[in-house]
Amino acid sequence: MSKAIVIYTSKRGSTKQYAEWIAEDLGCEALTLPDAKGMDLYDYDCIIYGGWIRGSGIVDFDKFGRMLDDELMSRLIVYGVGFADETAENYAQVWGYSIGKLDPKNKNGAILYILGGRYVPDEVTGMDKFMMKIMRSVLLSGSTPDAKLQANKIKERIDGGIDMVSRDNISSLVKDARKKL
Repeated sequence: MSKAIVIYTSKRGSTKQYAEWIAEDLGCEALTLPDAKGMDLYDYDCIIYGGWIRGSGIVDFDKFGRMLDDELMSRLIVYGVGFADETAENYAQVWGYSIGKLDPKNKNGAILYILGGRYVPDEVTGMDKFMMKIMRSVLLSGSTPDAKLQANKIKERIDGGIDMVSRDNISSLVKDARKKL
């Protein structure tokens, strides 16, 4: 019998919500990364990892990646949750800082999805708030005319918040997972 597992890292709930929906659709379990430590991932035909995007990297993917070898990479689907538009440039950056570090040429066929997240400015505190302030300043100071529109969108999302979380966002991911099962 084919089995899937969803492993995730979530800070404010968007990634967890996606993990729960994916697990529900696939009839499998969703676990946080700490709860998955020591698991035998060879028991699963499809391994899904989700984390929120900070900068251009998927948080804790480097820790999760230490659990993988080539065989497990061939069973892998990764999703990153953020609030930037899914552009080719954004996808390439997230790929490069996550799967690309383990398998630069994707010889194992891992799949990456970028899913719309939620950002509520009033819920952000401490170092995260400081980092968002810096990101906002950097975006606006270094914008080229071509990048200005995207930079302004991100500024508006940082200032006013955004909610892009939708169950519809996982439909293609779930279809790809079923192909692995």
